[in-house]
Amino acid sequence: MPTYPLTYYLEVEKIAKHCRFLLKWGNNQRLPLVAIAYSENLATSYREWQLAYLNYYNHISINKSLRGRVQGSGSFSVSNVDWYEKLREAEEKLIREFNFWLRSPELYELWEEIKRSSRFVSTQSQSTNTSSIHIDLLISCSEELRCLPWELWKLQDEFASIDTVRVARLVYSCAEALPSPQRQRPRVLAIFGDETGLDFQQDRQAMQILSKLAEIHTIRWDADTDSEINQKQKICKAISDPQGWDILFFTGHSDQTNLTVGKLMVVPNSSLTMSDLEPYLLQARERGLQIAIFNSCNGTEIATWVISKVGIPQAIAMREPIHNQAAQSFLVQFLQNLAQHKDAHTSMFEACRYLQEEHLTFPSVYLVPSLFRHPAAQLFKIPPKGINTFIRRVLPTPLQAIAISALLATSLFPPLQEWMLDRRVWIQAIYRQHTQRIPKEPPPVLLVQIDEASLQKAAIADPHPMDRTYLAKLVDRLASENAKVIGIDYLLDRSHRNRKDAKDDGQSDRTSDHILGKSIQNAVERQTNSTNGTWFVLASVYSEGDWLETLPEIASKNGSIDGHIHMSVQYLPLLQADVPKLPFSYLLAGVAKVRESKTLRSPLAENETLFAQISDTLRFQGKTFHSLISQKAQMLTITDFAQDKFSQSWLHPIVDFSIPPDRIYQTIPAWQLLENKPQIPDSQIVLISANYSEAGVFKQGEDSFMQPTAIYYWLQQSPLTRQRETYTGGEVQAYAIHHFLRDHYVVPIPDSWMMLLFLAGGAILVGSWQPQSRRQVYITLTTSLSLYTLASIEIYISGGLILPIVFPAIVAIVYCLPKLLR
Repeated sequence: MPTYPLTYYLEVEKIAKHCRFLLKWGNNQRLPLVAIAYSENLATSYREWQLAYLNYYNHISINKSLRGRVQGSGSFSVSNVDWYEKLREAEEKLIREFNFWLRSPELYELWEEIKRSSRFVSTQSQSTNTSSIHIDLLISCSEELRCLPWELWKLQDEFASIDTVRVARLVYSCAEALPSPQRQRPRVLAIFGDETGLDFQQDRQAMQILSKLAEIHTIRWDADTDSEINQKQKICKAISDPQGWDILFFTGHSDQTNLTVGKLMVVPNSSLTMSDLEPYLLQARERGLQIAIFNSCNGTEIATWVISKVGIPQAIAMREPIHNQAAQSFLVQFLQNLAQHKDAHTSMFEACRYLQEEHLTFPSVYLVPSLFRHPAAQLFKIPPKGINTFIRRVLPTPLQAIAISALLATSLFPPLQEWMLDRRVWIQAIYRQHTQRIPKEPPPVLLVQIDEASLQKAAIADPHPMDRTYLAKLVDRLASENAKVIGIDYLLDRSHRNRKDAKDDGQSDRTSDHILGKSIQNAVERQTNSTNGTWFVLASVYSEGDWLETLPEIASKNGSIDGHIHMSVQYLPLLQADVPKLPFSYLLAGVAKVRESKTLRSPLAENETLFAQISDTLRFQGKTFHSLISQKAQMLTITDFAQDKFSQSWLHPIVDFSIPPDRIYQTIPAWQLLENKPQIPDSQIVLISANYSEAGVFKQGEDSFMQPTAIYYWLQQSPLTRQRETYTGGEVQAYAIHHFLRDHYVVPIPDSWMMLLFLAGGAILVGSWQPQSRRQVYITLTTSLSLYTLASIEIYISGGLILPIVFPAIVAIVYCLPKLLR
């Protein structure tokens, strides 16, 4: 992005014999107001040039065909006068005096400011191999200064390879700026006025240059069929056409007037004044008229009026009388450039350059055309069409391609993905709390935590592994309270010697294992009102090529099932076709649903495993353990492929920590369970887990995690949990149980997918939208990204999808902003 401004605003005001200059740009930036004496030599030079200009075109042999009624030039016809030489001398003198006046020392800082920007823009143009970068100098000046050829001010750096500074006449308007309509093809109205002494055949042919790009309608005077009044009515009706116009051309005689601003000669010896046309032009402006072009004489006041009074954004007019053939040459060159999708200013600039090169035929005519524009006007141009143009427009620049590729690569970095996901869920937790979108259902899990206080009260010095007799006591108490489903989040694959015997001979005493096994079996066989006793889901893990399962002395053949406890903190443990074990949390939720359905025979058969008995029942219902819960609990093929090949968790449902823990589980310390008699609802799953620092399967402490940011947010809400620093595996398992039980699945859409989608959407936007101003671009992008952010936060709750925000937004800005600001 350029660091220099691309548009300057210069106010020049003549007061008495001095002129005051004020240069503004950017965000309220300006130079100090300076004043210089108005040059009388310049005024004299202008009058001499004007006289020589009129004399030349009144005496040349290519017919006296000026597009205006020139009243007495003050000259007399002398056959031996070289009017061409007179005009060229007057032109050189005017240019020299004009630029000498503007090189006054007081204007040095102004000139140097624009020169610095000119140098920068020239460098940018060379580095990007484009000539479409310009500095626009918009000049508003007192009425007596409007005649001066401000377009000839030599402002660009002398080493610049292109003309970087374009000068236009600035005209302010009290009319409200209106957005330009998006038409399939621009609509052009070409009005050909009185042809007395002229021939517009070449003008009409020139208009066909735009025939393939625009819809052209022409109006011409036909003395055989049209009356004077009918012709005027036809013109007025056409200007106010309900479909609107983009370009209004007028070709013919015109002149400025004192009271009615100006007049257009539309029929012989009769004209339409600007006052006559005002209501119709106002309608045309409301219907999208972007530019008015008066290819006729003395149009300065007319062009100024259509902008200031009517509100048309821009106009091109001839400040002096112009010869018919010169006007035709200008029109051809202007339309050819416009047909090449150049803007109106560049098209006029290059048409003037052509006339300057043709100075032998049309000397000084290049000084006559001027562009008048409102400061907020977007320069008119015909947008290119076609697939090739669309592709060229939407293709990123090399720098953009590098930046977007780097962003895509960065978004695939797993640690960064996890960090971004953690913060995204935290934002969702804040949103839930402030919008009261927290689930109202009671927590489905009772989490019995063996914490430090429980270890102290039970005199357990070394909880690694946990004392089996202590677990047996917890099972007995829970069974006595009619707990229906219990999960034990401890690995029970090894024998545990009886600590009370104090034996340390290397031989394991399985007394404590049998005690725990007896407690589990008693709980399974316990009958209440002909209802099955407690069912258990026990923990297993995969290690060194084999599954570590619960000892047969502990497990109940017909009342327990093993499930694996492998899971990450952020993602749900899904069912995988190549993994024979089902997830621990999935089984707890599934067994609880089977209990609720009451379809399993009671009492349980002693010679069949609980897994087999449930499988038989499900088979009659056309189900299996894999289809016991929602299909969303199955690992998708694309998710499995992405994890295996790219270490990406595409579409893998997350553990939704945006829901507060007290809506997931109810906690009770193990010691309190043993001392009191808590009420356990029939629908509540009980999970016995660790909550002490040494807990872990293969090494101590691995069952404690850094708190997810959303969990930290929730725990800070209560003084009882504010001091906690870690989070346990049992609490994460409780979240997974809740999600499986309540069919709560939140699926993150990969950042890279949304970035590519944003690129596609950005390409459509860039290829189809022509913004009217930089402000419109900023407002559109800011509003769009803000709405997307709000929508993504709401979709998280209502749709179960996590739409990434940061990376897609950065891609949208990197790609769209530079292209739309061109």
